[in-house]
Amino acid sequence: MGQGEASDIAHVRAARQGLGRDVELMVDAGLWWDAATALRRGKQFEPFNLTWLEEPLHPDDVRGYARLSAASPVRIAAGEEVCDVGEFRTLMDVGGLDVVQVDVTRVGGLARSKRIGWDAAERRRLCVNHSYKTGVNIAASLHLVAALPNTHYFEYCVEQGALRQHLTRQRFPVVDGEVRVLEEPGLGIELDEEIVAKYRVG
Repeated sequence: MGQGEASDIAHVRAARQGLGRDVELMVDAGLWWDAATALRRGKQFEPFNLTWLEEPLHPDDVRGYARLSAASPVRIAAGEEVCDVGEFRTLMDVGGLDVVQVDVTRVGGLARSKRIGWDAAERRRLCVNHSYKTGVNIAASLHLVAALPNTHYFEYCVEQGALRQHLTRQRFPVVDGEVRVLEEPGLGIELDEEIVAKYRVG
């Protein structure tokens, strides 16, 4: 996204054609646009039946999100960059977000993540996870979404680096489109100490 109008539309059209009509499609805009451009894209993307348009604006652009959410025919998602419970409430109450994206490792852990998730539920908003980089984040995020009533999506990290693939001994396989929530004590993970030692700093 963000390389030009024709390119943006072509990418989304190609994704929809490749997926077919029966598979959900979410588009991550990567913070590229201003509110006017994001609204125009939302209207241009409407024929492609998106589940949501993700992070079209900078997270601090609350007024822009308010304009966009009020007028876009596509649901608006954001939040993976946000670290504060109050900021999430502002993005929902003022910015009008439809979908709240919580990164457990950025907001300070499971208790704060769950608070944000329940704030979203009370406002009839969807809450989804943002998982990137390690199996620790994936395990924590699985526990988060399993504890909330207002989500049935799980963002699954496909990063191929060693911290994602080998830091935890658990690999979190996707089976028939689903990932199992670990039931062992704590997060249910076991760290590979060789990987920990290799990447230890200090």
